[in-house]
Amino acid sequence: DLAKYKIYYSDEAYKILGIKPEEYDNTYESFLKYVHPDDVKKIENLLENPCKDPYKLEFRIIRPDGSIRNIYQLVEFVFDDAGNPYFIYGTIQDITEQKNLQAEIERKQEEINKIQKKYEVLVQESTDVFEIIASDGTIKYISKASETVIGYKPEERLGKKIYDYYQGEELAKISRMVQFVLKDFNNRTKGHVVFKNKTGKNIYLEVYMHNLLHEPAIEGIAINFRDITQKVELGKHMAYMATHDEVTDLPNSVYFRRRLKNQCIQARKNQTKFAVMMLDLDGLKNIKYSLGYDIERKLIIDIVERLKLNLEDDIFLSRFSEDHFAFLISNPRTYDEYKAIAVKFLKLFSQPYKMKNYELDISANIGISIYPDDGQDEANLRKQANIALIRAKKEGKNRFKFYSSDLDIQNYRDFILRSDLHYAIEKGHLKIYYQPIVNLKTNEILAVEVLVRWEHPNWGLISSEEFIALAEETSFIVNIENWVLKEICRNYKQWLKNGLPQIKVFINSPSIQFFESDFVDNIKNIIDEFELDPRFLIIEIAENVLTKNIKKVSADIEKLRVLGIEVALNDFGTAFSSLASLYSFKVDYLKLNSLFIKNAILDERSNTITSFIIRMARELKIKLVAEGIENGEQLLYLKELNCYAGQGNIYTKPLVLEDFEKILAKRECKPRLIKVKKILRKEKRKFFRIKFHQLLEATMTVLTIKGETVNVGNTKVLIENIGPGGLSFISNIRFPVEKYFILQFITRLIGEDIKVYGYPARREKLGDDLFKYGIEFTIDENERTNLTRILNQVQVKMRNNILFAEGDFISTSPYAYFNSYNN
Repeated sequence: DLAKYKIYYSDEAYKILGIKPEEYDNTYESFLKYVHPDDVKKIENLLENPCKDPYKLEFRIIRPDGSIRNIYQLVEFVFDDAGNPYFIYGTIQDITEQKNLQAEIERKQEEINKIQKKYEVLVQESTDVFEIIASDGTIKYISKASETVIGYKPEERLGKKIYDYYQGEELAKISRMVQFVLKDFNNRTKGHVVFKNKTGKNIYLEVYMHNLLHEPAIEGIAINFRDITQKVELGKHMAYMATHDEVTDLPNSVYFRRRLKNQCIQARKNQTKFAVMMLDLDGLKNIKYSLGYDIERKLIIDIVERLKLNLEDDIFLSRFSEDHFAFLISNPRTYDEYKAIAVKFLKLFSQPYKMKNYELDISANIGISIYPDDGQDEANLRKQANIALIRAKKEGKNRFKFYSSDLDIQNYRDFILRSDLHYAIEKGHLKIYYQPIVNLKTNEILAVEVLVRWEHPNWGLISSEEFIALAEETSFIVNIENWVLKEICRNYKQWLKNGLPQIKVFINSPSIQFFESDFVDNIKNIIDEFELDPRFLIIEIAENVLTKNIKKVSADIEKLRVLGIEVALNDFGTAFSSLASLYSFKVDYLKLNSLFIKNAILDERSNTITSFIIRMARELKIKLVAEGIENGEQLLYLKELNCYAGQGNIYTKPLVLEDFEKILAKRECKPRLIKVKKILRKEKRKFFRIKFHQLLEATMTVLTIKGETVNVGNTKVLIENIGPGGLSFISNIRFPVEKYFILQFITRLIGEDIKVYGYPARREKLGDDLFKYGIEFTIDENERTNLTRILNQVQVKMRNNILFAEGDFISTSPYAYFNSYNN
């Protein structure tokens, strides 16, 4: 009622409003209190602007309980004769549920729209192409990415067959994929194909197919494919990098082994010969350490270019390692032709290489093996070529050698040691020994010298001189010295923890390590790793190192001294530049070579030199350590000359860690009384022995090691005596005294061939390079009976003829024989 501004509701309307009739005074003002504040304006606008036609209105009310409801109202105004509204009537509905449902529908639709939009964006913007084909290969749908990936717009491919875009093997591939997925619903497959894009360029596609013919929304084979050309090319590049040398771009050892293996298969099939050549450069490492990496790199590139110019069509060249090149000559040739090729390559190193302002002297050696004579597989052919290479290197610079079964055991041994040295650390074959350095007056332990020994599992104990030379030759010496220094630091730290004396530790620095650019930094970093004071360390340097690169060596010595690391000059007096070295370099210790001590007592000249060196060291305030003191006479002599310190077997032989720690705990090491006695060995042999008046020449080979047959050549030895149970022989090769090491001997007596075998039971050192061995035979009784028969005849002949010589006897001394044999 607009005249009274009163509102009247039905019972249902009161329910919608959430109020009771008695709680409501029917006034317009009270009604507005229930209207949502944001919707009051709608009500006011309606009253201010009444309309002639029925009017729909939606607004919200807030019930007394605080709940909000959505109201739909349909109203109509009643006008008087003057056209003024005086009454409003109508209906209201609670449409809250409908509104909520509509909002939920709209929200869901919005989500659907977003998903659809995402799908459209993903498909259209994706670098993957999505395609649907019919069972006959007709393209029914293709996404816009088609133009980006393969160059074709969707409309250019729609309606055409997928097979129209492939040829040859690629067509066969795509056909096989389609046929496979058609065999069953939901079948899937994936593959790679080469596709020629619209510009004619071949690209690699990764194709995925899924049979969705049964899906109403698809009714076809769903395909998606992507361009993987970059990935394939990267894979090819990575494969190339893995099989090629970075500096020279030549195939590397991985590639060469693969190529050689395939060559063996082809040669076996075609029954043809081919050759493997291994070329080793000498002098390269010294250039790198002296002049730097850049010069070495340019030199290698220059060498490779010259080698390439001399290659023939069937010669494959590989950089097998840093200073090692491998050649595969695939076509059969004569030995003279192989020889001519080797000579041609070696001539490239007859003159120095000119690089900037330097003339670089590089030499080379070549080892050659022939298939199938020297091996029928990749590993053996490489091995035999390397054995031949070792022999060539022994003969001097720019030499070559063919492998032959006549190559002696020493070459085989050298090859095995070179190969196994690289695994000596990780397999625990290198052992550290400690020899105390003692104050000669007080017997106090002043320091200890660290010595490294190699206990080879098959060849026994390898002298440090021998394996250090091999390690320097292969640059593995740096790994060994780093390992040794870490072990020393680890043990020294434990000594300090256990309260043992803080003595000095002498460690020898090989020449090749001293030429490393980061030599001193490397030492410092290792010591820092164990948090030790560097002053416990003394670096021993050989005299020949001082003359090679005076500026660098002098700078490094100064760096060591700044760190508190003292320097000792090793084997002092053995080089021509000894006195000059003292003038040019600041050293803290001199180590007097044992040869002076041995000769000084018997030789007046040696005595004069030795006493001079000791007196000079004292006056220069350089501490002197005498090496190799063997007996009391030598010790007394050194004490009389006031020699500061010494070491040698008179105190103790080099000891393992546990034994040295026991001596160190006592803080002193007293000299032992060494009595030299000639011990007569009682004859315990079960069989007789024939001692020859002259030495009998024999050919010897290693038959088995630990039950495994060894493919090794022969060497010459000299038999001193022989019997049914064994023999004694002289050799210039050091063999292990082990039952598992079976040697075979072939010789000739009284016109009959003798072949026997057994293991070394005894070894005696005769000189620097000669050893005498006692062999116990492992022959069977039939062989022993036959040997006894021959030896009985020999005994009879020797009794009847003192000048008996019916055999391969020699008339020279063992020293002369082996010197001539080696040369």
